[in-house]
Amino acid sequence: MLHPDTLQFFEDLAVNNNREWFAANKKRWDDIKAAFEEFTSQLIQRIVPLDPSLGDLKAKQCIYRIYRDVRFSTDKSPYKTHIACFLPTGGNRRSAVPGYYIQIGQEDYGLHGCCALGGGIFCPTPEALAAIRQEIFYNIEEFKAIINHPNHQRYFGSQFYSANKLSRVPKGYPSDWPDADLLKYKDYTTMYAMPEKYVLSDQLLDRTVEVFAASVPLNKFIQKAMYELL
Repeated sequence: MLHPDTLQFFEDLAVNNNREWFAANKKRWDDIKAAFEEFTSQLIQRIVPLDPSLGDLKAKQCIYRIYRDVRFSTDKSPYKTHIACFLPTGGNRRSAVPGYYIQIGQEDYGLHGCCALGGGIFCPTPEALAAIRQEIFYNIEEFKAIINHPNHQRYFGSQFYSANKLSRVPKGYPSDWPDADLLKYKDYTTMYAMPEKYVLSDQLLDRTVEVFAASVPLNKFIQKAMYELL
């Protein structure tokens, strides 16, 4: 389970996003982070059998820092108002690879609800994006079987979470191809808003594993597409 103060802490931080307040509440943050690290460790143990490509991950490798990168932002708030982890295929979070993401707290970065999670790949390199689109084009029936599967549809529906989407079919592909819309995404990321009633309950781990399990086929498809780049 998460620490019971998790959601309240981030609600408080959202209106007190400064170093003085954070320093005064550092013990709260340390307790929340420790509980999340244990949660992440258990999550890794449950997901690796479903996707062995994750390798020998450790929780500390997967958890993001709470400090915001404000160098190029007009918002100089020093702290993120959520805690998150990413379980990357290949075990290397520094690369743009598919994986499994969970974020708990405020609705940062346009994600909905106090717990957003999913899979796929976000901000792939141009080379990776080209490889994914090519794999979709040449294996469209396999790709549609993945995204139309009831388990995928249950959590993610028919759209990808993407910061950008092309208005036209990418260069090199026929504009009249029946499934051309599937090539327009710049991100192939799935995202699900976990109902709040589960977030601080003892069901969160099982529910998260269910959602991540639904992400496995898409991640494996992307891995196959990126095989020569990994």
